[in-house]
Amino acid sequence: MRSFQASISLSVMLILWILTIPAWSLEIGSMVPSFTVVSPEGEPLSRGQLLGKLSVIFYDTRFTASSNNDLKYALADFRNAHPSLSKNLQILQIIDASSANFFTRTIWKRKIRENARRYGITIYADWSGKMRRDFGFRPDLSNVLVVDAQGVVRYVFFGKVPESERNALFTLLLNLGKST
Repeated sequence: MRSFQASISLSVMLILWILTIPAWSLEIGSMVPSFTVVSPEGEPLSRGQLLGKLSVIFYDTRFTASSNNDLKYALADFRNAHPSLSKNLQILQIIDASSANFFTRTIWKRKIRENARRYGITIYADWSGKMRRDFGFRPDLSNVLVVDAQGVVRYVFFGKVPESERNALFTLLLNLGKST
């Protein structure tokens, strides 16, 4: 009887472990997976809205959202300084809001709206955590992703993007911006 219970427990733990493995692991050159996230106002953002534009996506939790703020500001300045990017480069912020529940969801929406107004951007929320799981994003780090106008992943970085990496990222954006 004990071995039967042990095997059931082991099976349940194995299934739970398998469910935590990302369904998708982003690789440079692969197509971005389908996704839909929503702003606090109910405005959806999906893969189809990335097509035709060069996109830099920051996917964060509330604890990692400020990790790459300096890069976000630098990217906005960089976009404004380069005419080839001014209309074709979108910088998107997505927050993993999957820890919100029925009671805290209203508070989350209010905080997201406040931050969106403060920074002058639309912040989208991944309420279910599906995008994080499907993309294989790290919940403990800031996740940075560049997707070209055809929906192909061109850059992936987990964590705070170091200064030494910025020039390569900006060069990539300029080269991709020429083809959009």
